[in-house]
Amino acid sequence: MLDQIMSGLKDQVGSQLLEQIGLDQKQADGSLNAAGDSLKDVIGGGDGIDLGDVLNLFSKDKNSTGADQLLSKLGSDYLGKLTGQVGLDAGKASSVKDLVLPALMSLLGDKVGGNKDMLSSLLGGAGKNLLGDLGGKLGGIGKLFGA
Repeated sequence: MLDQIMSGLKDQVGSQLLEQIGLDQKQADGSLNAAGDSLKDVIGGGDGIDLGDVLNLFSKDKNSTGADQLLSKLGSDYLGKLTGQVGLDAGKASSVKDLVLPALMSLLGDKVGGNKDMLSSLLGGAGKNLLGDLGGKLGGIGKLFGA
């Protein structure tokens, strides 16, 4: 499912990366790949991440404080990848982040919509680790989420 979302993201912002921000095709492709990598690293890692915050982040609801913190961490990770892996200067990296992350969050919200099974499907094995770890920690509370 992540591949479909990333394809949709390329369709949605790919030309803007080239025309408005002035990236070449290699930089644009690298920027989009870095967005997917950051998503998997930050959300899929599961280190100290609250399932409710993740689900809130990918819902249409107003972000909780935890979801905002998670989005900030995602943005920082993405900026690091844009400057480190893709080789963009700080100004272009910031412009790319400001264009790509809102579009990615919108696409994810449309697909996941606060559903933990869709989140697990999206993140593949990493998502299962996150959901499994949290489900075990939550015990009976996990039933509130349909676990």
